[in-house]
Amino acid sequence: MYIVDATFYDMNATFKQPIVTPKVRLERRKALIFELKTNEGESYFGECNAFETDWYAPTTIADVEADIRAWLDDIYGKNFYTYEEALKLADRLDTADARHTVVMAFYTMFHELEDVTVDYGATVSGLTQETLNTLEKTQPQRIKLKWTPHVLEDVQRLQSLAHQPSIALDANESLSEADIATALKLKDQHILYIEEPFKTLNAEELGKINQAMPIAIDEKATDLDRIKAIVCNYPISVVVVKPFRLGGIDRAMDILKWLSENNIHTVIGGMYEYGLSRYFTALLAQYASLPSDITPSGYYYNTDVVPNSGCLENGQLKFSKPSVDTQVLENAR
Repeated sequence: MYIVDATFYDMNATFKQPIVTPKVRLERRKALIFELKTNEGESYFGECNAFETDWYAPTTIADVEADIRAWLDDIYGKNFYTYEEALKLADRLDTADARHTVVMAFYTMFHELEDVTVDYGATVSGLTQETLNTLEKTQPQRIKLKWTPHVLEDVQRLQSLAHQPSIALDANESLSEADIATALKLKDQHILYIEEPFKTLNAEELGKINQAMPIAIDEKATDLDRIKAIVCNYPISVVVVKPFRLGGIDRAMDILKWLSENNIHTVIGGMYEYGLSRYFTALLAQYASLPSDITPSGYYYNTDVVPNSGCLENGQLKFSKPSVDTQVLENAR
């Protein structure tokens, strides 16, 4: 088997509600969808999780596309017969984001994709009454709340939900020393964890936050060696595993195994994804120890490349083998 062609598509749907984080406000989600075509007449797809700009990570969508295009020139016509051989080809890519996109297609090529059922873990950016109504209706088992100046009031509002979800916080590395006092006021509120409170790792500051709630790393979890160094030297109880940052599903699985063996809790992180990538987030979430960042079909967008990807039933999401709607991709071009 060998690659004979590839197509790049841009999705650019509008969020139903703007995404507001401590770092950025997003009205739309542009994403690169990548199609690999083999000499056997089959097509396989990958979804890139990078953003248009480097607000979240250094690598952008344009960087990923350039990396994959250069890689294709190198591997066109090269035979491979197993998943392991395909991964060796993917190792030639320069960026982790590009490797993740390609490995998603290769995984589909060599595996029979199974149905997946996982807990629903919602992420909310700005707590409006409409958002509260949606949460009351859909009943996620965990809600991750973006840190804002209203965090104390927002936590109280989430705790008033009848189904009593677990609550996590995400600061996106935005807290200052002055915010520590606010965090300590949440000491008895049973916060599941807080992601990335500070831009830099400081044992004293993290120790203070850790008095109130467990601490998770996300942006800093870039590879296994760095993860090992951080969890061995700082009070970190949770690691958010994002396959796009690590370079693919295969590397994410290796890291999940090491973390489990060392009694570190894990979450699979979402990236405001479309349905193809959300399936693979759910696939990995089966091996995480805490509810992960997975949303039901139609949560963010009215249009998706995989219709009905993640149907919500009683606080759980059920995913079937993803089937990419190429007409949606063509319409988006």
